[in-house]
Amino acid sequence: MEIQDKHFRLIFERMPDPAFFHDDQYRLLLCNNAYYLMAGVSAEEALGKPYWQIFPKSEGPLPCCREVFESEALLSSQEECTVGGKTYASYSVVERDLTGKSLIAFHFMRDITYESEAKDKLQKLESQFRALFLLSPDAIMLTDEVGFFDCNPATLKMFSCKNRQDFIGKHPSYFSPEYQPNGRDSKSLANEYILRALQQGAHRFEWTHQRLDGSLFPAEVLLIAFERDHRTVLQGTVTDITARKQAEQLIEKNTAKLNTALADIVTSMSKAMELRDPYTAGHQKRVADIACLIAKELGFDEERIKGLRMAGLIHDIGKIAIPSELLTKPSKLSQFERNLMEEHSEHGYHLIEDIDFPWRVADFVRQHHERIDGSGYPLGLKGEDITLEARILAVADTIESMSTHRPYRPALGLDVALAEIKKEAGTRLDTQVVDAALHLLMGKTSIDDVIEVS
Repeated sequence: MEIQDKHFRLIFERMPDPAFFHDDQYRLLLCNNAYYLMAGVSAEEALGKPYWQIFPKSEGPLPCCREVFESEALLSSQEECTVGGKTYASYSVVERDLTGKSLIAFHFMRDITYESEAKDKLQKLESQFRALFLLSPDAIMLTDEVGFFDCNPATLKMFSCKNRQDFIGKHPSYFSPEYQPNGRDSKSLANEYILRALQQGAHRFEWTHQRLDGSLFPAEVLLIAFERDHRTVLQGTVTDITARKQAEQLIEKNTAKLNTALADIVTSMSKAMELRDPYTAGHQKRVADIACLIAKELGFDEERIKGLRMAGLIHDIGKIAIPSELLTKPSKLSQFERNLMEEHSEHGYHLIEDIDFPWRVADFVRQHHERIDGSGYPLGLKGEDITLEARILAVADTIESMSTHRPYRPALGLDVALAEIKKEAGTRLDTQVVDAALHLLMGKTSIDDVIEVS
């Protein structure tokens, strides 16, 4: 099909970008509608005038336009120009005669403001990333299915590499001991973590690395997966956490010392109480031992059991405020005397409430005479309102008290004590705790049998 002039005219007019023809004097010969709209003029106002006076307004032709038009060899040119805060890409094509003289030129201009701004932003981001990459104190490395292919200077320093050749091309497990502290093979575990990062997009974990000089150091690693040049790449950021680990170990060591000191103080408080009440010597320690065995039976972890032991060792510390003649009275107490004695739970609470235990020790001490039916003291709490530790202490206290001698009566024996807690299970005592105690002590002749075994 032959392309006729009317076809060209139709296409020319429908072009979304401004386009025009000019002669050898840069005068406008033909413009499309987009050009007139952009310039804000009519055909009568534009045709015959130098294009640079109409649009883009300047003191002369665009530099590349002049260069290609005045050359005897160039056939086209391209350049960018800014007009009214917008950026345009200008394209020029020249037709020459047989001698090479320029006769006519065709121009069209595209608004590339958005693309130009996006390009500038991208360049700034790339510049910022490059600065972070080069100046980061953390090791940053890039790896693909072959191995490491890029790294920052901090990487070489962290892994004692003399140059990039010492690092590039290596598998991530190359800079690791054969096994990790958890016993896992470093290479297989590294592959597992890499797969997880690829599946999830990112994965953070702690790792033990090995420098080229053989020294080990703990690190925190962040793997991030992304697409680059039509392939999946992992960026690894490695932070040396040696100082943090040392600080954690120091804190752990100091915490252990403080816990030991706290336990010693609590033990001393318990012994001080027993100096005033020789008839119950060892009572608090045995209650603590029984309570801890019950708690272990119930699945308490070691840290929670520590708090229960603390409370057990001083659960009667409030008796320091009770007259000694009541503590050692060889006969049953009167109601008035019982009322005084029952205040020991509240006294104990106020004696230790300001001590910053890691556990609710003051509450355990205060509640160890509460009963799940609300018949206990000092607050008359019921059921779940009583802490589980206090419910355990209540059972342990009952067992120990009934199994040993008291100033006003001889020991009743373990069998009688177990029968009593079984009878009170579900009413005054917690059924779950009683069941654990029965499972622990049933068939034993005394509580010392269990405490000695433990």
